[in-house]
Amino acid sequence: MIETTTYYQNWLTDTLGLLAINSVRDDTQASTSTPYGPGPKNALVYMMNLAQRDGFTRTKIIGNRVGYIEIGPESDQAPIGVIVHVDTVPVSDLPQWHSDPFTPVIKDNFLYARGADDMKVEVTLSYYAFKYLQDHAVDLKRPVRLIIGTDEESEWADMHQYFAEEQAIEYGFSPDGDSDLAYGEKGISQLDLYFASTNASTGPQLIDFHSGETTNMLPGTATAIISGFNATTLATAVTQFTQDRADLTGDVTVIENNIQITFTGKATHAARPETGLNAATYLANFLSQYDFGGNAANFLIFVGHKVHNDPFGEKSGYGGYEPKLGQTTQNIGITDFIAGERGHLNLNFRYSLAFDEQAVMARLAAEQPWLSDVVRDPAGLTPHYVDPDSAVVQLLQAAYEKVTGKPVTLTVNGGASFGRLMPQGVGFGARITDAPSTAHQANECFDLAAYEPSLTLLIDEITQLANKL
Repeated sequence: MIETTTYYQNWLTDTLGLLAINSVRDDTQASTSTPYGPGPKNALVYMMNLAQRDGFTRTKIIGNRVGYIEIGPESDQAPIGVIVHVDTVPVSDLPQWHSDPFTPVIKDNFLYARGADDMKVEVTLSYYAFKYLQDHAVDLKRPVRLIIGTDEESEWADMHQYFAEEQAIEYGFSPDGDSDLAYGEKGISQLDLYFASTNASTGPQLIDFHSGETTNMLPGTATAIISGFNATTLATAVTQFTQDRADLTGDVTVIENNIQITFTGKATHAARPETGLNAATYLANFLSQYDFGGNAANFLIFVGHKVHNDPFGEKSGYGGYEPKLGQTTQNIGITDFIAGERGHLNLNFRYSLAFDEQAVMARLAAEQPWLSDVVRDPAGLTPHYVDPDSAVVQLLQAAYEKVTGKPVTLTVNGGASFGRLMPQGVGFGARITDAPSTAHQANECFDLAAYEPSLTLLIDEITQLANKL
């Protein structure tokens, strides 16, 4: 019998401490000691200090980017990997939050903070699973490592260094997200589109258009600065445009001789664009009705029509479906138009085997001649697949059914978990709850009722993999 209730208060205290650390990557403060800025490093050090406090002796920090805690026998066998991350995505939709994102709040038995869903709570749950196994001297036949990364939401450079310096790991999982067992993960393609931000010499002028801070989020806010309009008339048009669209609001402000329009939609994870409301495409769609010229018009038509309301790339033709990994998803995560300067768009695809990156790039170049360059981001990922009948999937599935009494949902993940870093690794979230995912959204939260079953599941999963693989 696994007894977890005695750990709850200490776990909650430690979790609140981790959530209070703003661990968003900040390259402006990057250094050798803080490769992604101080926040991610501070969160890593926080976790490693917990390990020191609790008497873990086999620990290590690698390159100030990643750390690990190891338990089980000291042997030459490759350890089982449990890979997590303490970095979070930025907060681009602060007005929609009910509380400060880095001041954790408990309300109605939900814990609210940036990272509460993705994935600081799972980090501390995983840590307490290791602590339980150590405290109770549970016999493990193979070593197990809790590997703590700091760059999952960006480039995964932390893990590149880890695997360059440490031995490869064949088996394991990342407890990231919902408790669906993702035996397959889609590939990730990121295309950066560049263009000259021009206007016609006369008529309306698009001075600035911006949305998004990171490629793996659907932007919940977008702002444009324009000239050549009557503010009162424009405000009426914005009201009419947004009034029949749930979750979409617009605001018009006069700034000197210009007008600023801000649209607020619903941010969400780039892997699930169909669950959000992209403020950028709606704002571009609204502005495209006016007589802009130059590349301002091309920009607004592309963002506001070509990729608007098209989460699976069906209208654009960039998507594709096949039965093994399902549909490709399409998200335009970053838009930047600054009159007179080089403009930038980022398209983020979570792709199935039906997606052809080179064909999409060629099509963009041919169909959108106003683009000056289409560049593939080399940080993309190829699809990952583990046979559902494999030992690692079967053991994790059995552990879930033992703990919950319910069958596990086997799925293909549109997101990218660290589970794919291991040949026989999967993404299997530890968040056992009926509450919907709030990852990358305003008021991100964790259902505290999930504490006991989630921790119990992690303990059993780790034990099963260490003793039966």
